[in-house]
Amino acid sequence: MREGKKWGWNDHVIVNFARSGGPGGQNVNKVNTKVDMRFNVKNAYWLSDRIREKILQMEKNRINRDGELVISSTKTRTQKGNIEDALSKLQAIIDAASYVPPPPSEEQVKRINKLAAIGERKRLDNKKAQSQKKAMRRSRDSYD
Repeated sequence: MREGKKWGWNDHVIVNFARSGGPGGQNVNKVNTKVDMRFNVKNAYWLSDRIREKILQMEKNRINRDGELVISSTKTRTQKGNIEDALSKLQAIIDAASYVPPPPSEEQVKRINKLAAIGERKRLDNKKAQSQKKAMRRSRDSYD
């Protein structure tokens, strides 16, 4: 790994190193192992528009004003391990955004339609019962 505070890969990912908190003794005070990775989603032209929009929607709390997805990692006590962890998190986000569920099978479509028909029937029956209840109230003699 290169020494220093900041470096990037192909203008897609910028990595910053900082001192990590938590347990670790003197090592925590000496070594910059925490990784702050920034991936510019808006400039990722190699992603399709659908995937880019899905990432922007799914990770809106982790994206700053510049359109950068910020991923932090302090999982391991080494820079290399934290970079690998942050990259795997980024890969998981891209994979989740690019997932397209398979279309429903014929059985599922039939079941969905059947359940929808049952629901509609229940709704109409309930509506008819309410109507009859109110009609009963109206047809009574005047209240004394």
